[in-house]
Amino acid sequence: MTVMQTRRGCEQDATSSRVPEAGGRGISEGPAAVTAGRPVMVEVYLLRCHRGGQLAYRCVTGQLGAAETPDEAALRIGRIAPGGPGAAVAVHSTSWRHLGDGSIVLAYAIAPDPVPDATAVPILSFEPAHGPCATRPSPERLEREQVAAHAARHLALVADANPDVRQVLDAYPELARSLDELPRAAAGQLAAR
Repeated sequence: MTVMQTRRGCEQDATSSRVPEAGGRGISEGPAAVTAGRPVMVEVYLLRCHRGGQLAYRCVTGQLGAAETPDEAALRIGRIAPGGPGAAVAVHSTSWRHLGDGSIVLAYAIAPDPVPDATAVPILSFEPAHGPCATRPSPERLEREQVAAHAARHLALVADANPDVRQVLDAYPELARSLDELPRAAAGQLAAR
């Protein structure tokens, strides 16, 4: 499978002409797999350390295949062969969102990035995205960096509770340290303001 570079820090499965915008607006037309009547895209954030321990990401997207689970799609899209080279990674589903065209995007984190020489985008802010009020939790505008930051925070939280994930990450000390420094409360716990 060939992969082509599309937007800043995001790649797309070359068999699809569709890249979901993080905010759900301006989606290009193209084919999509249909699950329960809605197109489903899988967005994978491949995490690594960049420039002295700063977390960075690549984003790759693809369609959910008709006969595969979202986990299987994330591995395929992230180019991880179960049991093969590069299989020593941590994979975790981190979020989902509904786009304006009715499609669903499932976001996954994979660490470490199995292609460490590919161009990655540094995560400059880990401030959580949030909606305009308590009854509308979805942000009005969502940037890829915000989704990547959420994925990194979420993976850090999972590493605290799952010894298998911790073991994988500990094999990459710089990455493990960078994830360990992230705030956990922002990974999924809600706080009233």
